[in-house]
Amino acid sequence: MAMGYFTKHDGNQIIYRSWEEPEQSSAKMRILALKLDHVGDFWMSLGPLKDLRQRFAHAHITLVVGSWNIDTAKQFDLADDYVAFDFFPRSPKDKTRKEAADIRPLLTGEFDLAIDMRVPDETRPILLEVPARHRAAIVDPYRMHQIDIAIAPFNLKLRRAIFYKLAQNIGIANKIPRRWLDWFIDRKQVRLQHVSEILLFLVAKAAAYFDGESEAGHRQSSTTGKAPIVVAPFSNSSLRDWPIENFGKLVAALSTRGEVVLVGRGESLEALEEVAKIARDRGAADIRMAVDLSELEFNHLVNSAALVVSNNSGTGHVAAQLGRPTIGIFTASHLPEIWGFRGPLVSMLMSVIECRGCGLDKVRRCPVKVRCKFDITPDLVIAEVNAMMNHCKVRDKLIVARGHHNHDCPALGR
Repeated sequence: MAMGYFTKHDGNQIIYRSWEEPEQSSAKMRILALKLDHVGDFWMSLGPLKDLRQRFAHAHITLVVGSWNIDTAKQFDLADDYVAFDFFPRSPKDKTRKEAADIRPLLTGEFDLAIDMRVPDETRPILLEVPARHRAAIVDPYRMHQIDIAIAPFNLKLRRAIFYKLAQNIGIANKIPRRWLDWFIDRKQVRLQHVSEILLFLVAKAAAYFDGESEAGHRQSSTTGKAPIVVAPFSNSSLRDWPIENFGKLVAALSTRGEVVLVGRGESLEALEEVAKIARDRGAADIRMAVDLSELEFNHLVNSAALVVSNNSGTGHVAAQLGRPTIGIFTASHLPEIWGFRGPLVSMLMSVIECRGCGLDKVRRCPVKVRCKFDITPDLVIAEVNAMMNHCKVRDKLIVARGHHNHDCPALGR
């Protein structure tokens, strides 16, 4: 399962949410695919266009192409309707172009997804003119944040190293192997991707986003009875572990909702007992420990949970993949964009400290004493628990109203 994160900035923290989604704009999903290319490039991309049609078989697809490619598109049944837009002239020798905004009068209503199926970036301004809930393209998302489903640009040519350019300029480049002056040229060439493979990757990523969105609505049967809250305070690196005092305060707050189960390995038992003591000193009562469970026992416990809270650890990955409501407390050393939990009901909290993404795993190597893990307070985590569970309650009511009997979000106390 894979899907995107929707981010919320809160002071010095950032919250990643997989569950915060607007409602789909219509009963049937609407997709706009831009494929503004010359003849050869269009034919070269038939595979990805067919894949888009197959992955979104139940959606209504509008395909925007140059007028010279419409008959071919219809021949292969690539869409439900077609729009001719000659942004480029048919001849590649003619360098004139239309304005990106000229696309607007040709479109009707809002789309759930607009995807630009051209690998070079000349058509990205057109994509931004399309009214859409989500936009997908090959783009640097930092430079074009309006495109929320993005894959980073690939190299489309082998750039010449400076020494090789100099050798060409003085006429000796053909007398020596290029790799003597451009050391990594062979490696760079092996890494190149065909444009159709790049577009297949883009289509697959867009489909994964929407697969996750639909799975969030009805994935598995709800838990029965009073489901436990599972808390995993420890990972395989002390640098990633939120302070024990904070976990104690969090467990005390969570215990007002129901039974809290602290999970870990045998070597963590003493620390788990300290977390429990801090929580009990703050009034918590219903706490138990689950230590050294077998894989099957652990998976069963997590799958039965009303909520799972963990550091950046395996417990969070298991819970997210099982579709359980999952809260992740991330030290900024390892970014959620790379290592984050993937599931329909995930929230992750991380400091936006300037040195984030350092990749360190040893506390002694951190020059600022892992300040980032102290930036996330128990109150912030509790607020995110409340936000997620309120979302679950609203969504479960909608599921019941639609006649479904499956729930990802079991009842969780108050």
